[in-house]
Amino acid sequence: MNQRLLFVFIFLITSVCYTQEKLTIAYTDIPLKQVLVDVESKTPILFSYAQEVVIAKTITLPQQEITIDGLLSHLAVQTGLIFEKVSSQQVIITKKRMICGYVVDSITKETLPFATVTITPDHGTITDDNGYFSFENINQNTENIQISFIGYSEKNITLTIGDPCTTIALDPQSSTLDEVVVLGYVTSGIDRNKDGSVSVDTEKLDILPGLVSPDIAQSIQLIPGISTLDESATGIQIRGGSPDQNLVLYDDIKLYNTGYFYGMFSLFNPFATKKATIFRSGTSASYGDRISGIIDISSGELIPKKTEGGFEIDGLSVNGYVKVPLSEKTAVYAFARRSYSDVVETPTYTSYEDKIFTNFGVARDRNGNVLNLETDDDYNPETSNNDFSFTDVTTKLILKPNTKNSISISGLYTRNHLDFDFSGGEEFVVDSLITQNKGLSLNWKHKTSEKQQEKVTAYFSEYNSFYQNDELKDETGNGVLDLEEINIRKNDIIDLGVKLISTSTIKETQQLTLGYELSYTDLNVTISKEKPIDAEIENSRQDDSNLKNAVFGEYTFNFKNTGFINTGVRFVHYSSLGEFLIEPRINLEYPLSDRFRAKMAIERRNQPISQLVEFNHTELRLENQLWRLSDDEQFPLLSSNQVSGGILYHYKSLNIDVDAYYKELDGLTTFTSGFSNPLENLEEGKSTIKGLDFLLKYRWHNYKIWAGYTYNDIKFQFPNLQDTPFKFPGNNDITHHFRISNTLKFKKWQFSLGWQYRTGKPSTPVNSYEIKIDADGENAGVVHFGAVNSGRLPDFHRLDASVLYDFKIKSGNKKLNGQLGLSFLNIYNRVKPLNLIYKAERKPLDDGGIPVEGTTGSTPEELELILEQVIQRFSLGFTPNAVLRLSF
Repeated sequence: MNQRLLFVFIFLITSVCYTQEKLTIAYTDIPLKQVLVDVESKTPILFSYAQEVVIAKTITLPQQEITIDGLLSHLAVQTGLIFEKVSSQQVIITKKRMICGYVVDSITKETLPFATVTITPDHGTITDDNGYFSFENINQNTENIQISFIGYSEKNITLTIGDPCTTIALDPQSSTLDEVVVLGYVTSGIDRNKDGSVSVDTEKLDILPGLVSPDIAQSIQLIPGISTLDESATGIQIRGGSPDQNLVLYDDIKLYNTGYFYGMFSLFNPFATKKATIFRSGTSASYGDRISGIIDISSGELIPKKTEGGFEIDGLSVNGYVKVPLSEKTAVYAFARRSYSDVVETPTYTSYEDKIFTNFGVARDRNGNVLNLETDDDYNPETSNNDFSFTDVTTKLILKPNTKNSISISGLYTRNHLDFDFSGGEEFVVDSLITQNKGLSLNWKHKTSEKQQEKVTAYFSEYNSFYQNDELKDETGNGVLDLEEINIRKNDIIDLGVKLISTSTIKETQQLTLGYELSYTDLNVTISKEKPIDAEIENSRQDDSNLKNAVFGEYTFNFKNTGFINTGVRFVHYSSLGEFLIEPRINLEYPLSDRFRAKMAIERRNQPISQLVEFNHTELRLENQLWRLSDDEQFPLLSSNQVSGGILYHYKSLNIDVDAYYKELDGLTTFTSGFSNPLENLEEGKSTIKGLDFLLKYRWHNYKIWAGYTYNDIKFQFPNLQDTPFKFPGNNDITHHFRISNTLKFKKWQFSLGWQYRTGKPSTPVNSYEIKIDADGENAGVVHFGAVNSGRLPDFHRLDASVLYDFKIKSGNKKLNGQLGLSFLNIYNRVKPLNLIYKAERKPLDDGGIPVEGTTGSTPEELELILEQVIQRFSLGFTPNAVLRLSF
C-alpha cells in the first residue's frame, strides 16, 4: 500500500515537473502536425486529434524557452483550435465549436454594422462596427443562419463549425436599387437617387468634419449647392434660394421654424431623424408652395423586433429615445431632448454665445476710414446676462395590420426660450424670445394590388413666435429706471391640410401618379411700439388666411437601361391671391454608358408665403423676420422658372457629378431680401441665378475623400430703386464655395477633417459720413451710401475636425453599444464678419445742419439720412464639442 502511494506521488511530481519544464523551440511556418511530433519527442505529452483537424495549419514562433502550458496557449491562438488537457500527459485537439463571418454591402463592399444575425428566434446577435459576428458553443457541425439589415434583402446561409470567417454580401432591396443610382454619393449614408434627389440615412452616416452627431441640417450642407451664409443649422440656401424658400417637412408636418438660438442649433433630434430626402431640382409635382429646395424628413417606419433605446449627452443638450414593439404589427417611438445651458455653460455654448451676442466691431467707409459712430455693443459678459433653453419631444405610433396597409401617427413639440439683458450707462435693455412648433400628422399607405397603391396624408402645424424688447432709462439721474419703450413682435401661423395620392403601374416600365391637396393657412402678425412715459402706442396687426386647392399628376417612363423621363403638372388655386396657377415639370435622366448619365430638369413653381425683414422698423436687436402671406399687392407672389442639366460619372469607388442650373425669380421685395443698408420704401423686383455644382468623391478601403465646389452668379433687379444699377449682386450671392473633407476608419476609431472656403457676402459701402454736432454736443452722422451691394465682406474659411471611438459594455447577456466623440470647429480660430447691417433714419436738419426731432411736413429732398447704428455679425470662433452616446 505504501509502495503504491509512493508511486502515485512520484508520478504526479514527475508530471508537474514536465508541465513546468521549459522547452527550447523555434518554428518558422512549420506545419502543425510536425510541431506536435517535435513536442511529443521532447516530453511525455501525447496529442490526440483527427488528421483533418490539423491539416493546413502552420506555426511560427521565435526561438525561446517556454513551458508546455505556454506553448499550448500559443498553438491555440495561431490555429484557432482547442487544446484540451484531459490528463497531465494527454492533450486532445478539436475544432472550436464556433461560426463567424463579416457582413458587407454587395455593391460598395462596405461593412454593415448592427446587422441582425440569428440561428433561432431565441439565439441571435448583431454585427459590430466592422460587420463581424460570431457564435460559440455550437452543438451541430453546420448551422443555418439568417441575416437581415434595414434596406437590404434577407439572406440565409449555411456555415460549418471551424471554417474561417466568411464574408457575406447583402443585396440592397429591389425597391432601393430602383431608386438609388449611387450609394455613398458623398459618403456612406448619403446616396443619390435616380430622380436626382439625395437621401441621407442617419443610421448609415459616416463621421463628418466638425460633427459628433448625425445632424440632418448640418450633414446636408456637405452636398454641393447647399450652404448657409451664417454657419447656422437653419439658414440653408439651396442653389441660390433663401432659407424661407425651402419646404421643410417632418413626418409630413410642414415646419416654419427649424432651429434654436437664432438658428444656430438644429430643431431635429438626431435620434428622431431616420432619413431625409433633399431635392435641389427636378422636384416631384406632389410638392408645392416653395420655389427652392425640398427637405423631407422621416423618423422611420419599421417595427423593431425588440425594444431599442439610447441616450446621448453633448456640449449643448441631453437626448434620449426608445422604440418599443407592442406586437409584431404595432410599435411606438418616443424621442426627447433638452438643453442644459441654463444650468451649466460649457465651452461649446460659450462659443455660440459669443457669436450671437457680439454685435460690434470696427466699421469703415469704402476708403478704409474708421467711422466714429455708435455700434450695437450690447454684449459684454460683465454687464449682460442671458438665459437660454430649448426642448423638443416627438412621438410616433406605427400600425401594420397586414401586408396591404401601413398607418402612422406622428406628434411634434418644440420650444425655444431666451431672455437676454444688458446695461450700458443709463440704459438697461431686456430682450425676450419664445418660439414654438406644434404638429400632428396621419399617414395611411394602402396597397390595392401589385400595380395600384394609395397614400393619404393629413397634418396640423402651428408656429408661434413672441419677441419683446423693453428699454429702461434713468432719465433723472437718481438711479431709478423708468420703462421708456416696449417693442413687441408676434407671428402666429396655423396650417392644416390633407393630401391624397394614387399611384398606378400601367406597364412594367410606366407609372401614373394622380393627387389632390387641400390646405388652409391662418397667419397673424402683430408689431407694436409703446412709450409708457409719453402715453404713446403704435400698433400694427394683420390677420390673413389662404385656402389652397391643388391637383397634380405625373407620368413616368422607365427605360430598360435604368434611365427615365418624368413629366408632371400641378394646378393650384390660392384664395389669398384669387389666382389659378399652372406649374409644369419635366425631369429626365439617361445613361450614356454604364458609367455616364446625362440629366436635365425643367420646372415652374410658386410660393404664396415668405419671410420679411422687419429690422429697420422696430428696435428689435436680434430676431427680425416675420412670415407674411402674399396678397398680390403689398406682398407679391414668389414665382420661379428653373432649368438644370449635367453629367454624372460613377465607376467603382469614384463619383464625379457636374450640374449647371439657371433660375428666374419674380416677386422679390426690398423687405424680403435683407439688404444691409436701409431701404425705406417697399419696392418689387426680381432676380436671376446662374450656378454650377461640382462633386468629386473617391473611396480607398476605409479612407474617403470628397471635394465639392459651387459657383453662383445671383443678380437682383429693382427698377424703382434710386442710385442703383440695372442689375447688381444679390444679397446671398456667394460667388465661390469650396469644401474638401476626409474620413478614415481604423478599427474602433473614426477620424474626419474638413476645410471650407467661400467668398464674402455682398454689402453696401459707405461713401461718406459726416458728423454734425448740435448745441448739446451730441453727434448726428449724415451718411451717403454707395451703390447697393457694390462691396463685399471678407472671404470666409474654416478648418474642422472630429474623432469618434466605438466601444461596448457587457453585463451578463445584455450589451450596450457606446460611442465617445470630440469635434472642433474653426481650429485656427479665424473670426471675420459674415453680415453687416446699418440702421438709419431720415430726419430734417435745421439751418445749422443739426437734425430736428419731431419735425413734420418736410419733403424727402429736405431730409438727410442719419446713421444711428451699425450691427455686425461675426463667424464662429474655435468651438469644441464632445459626446457620449449609449444605445441598446
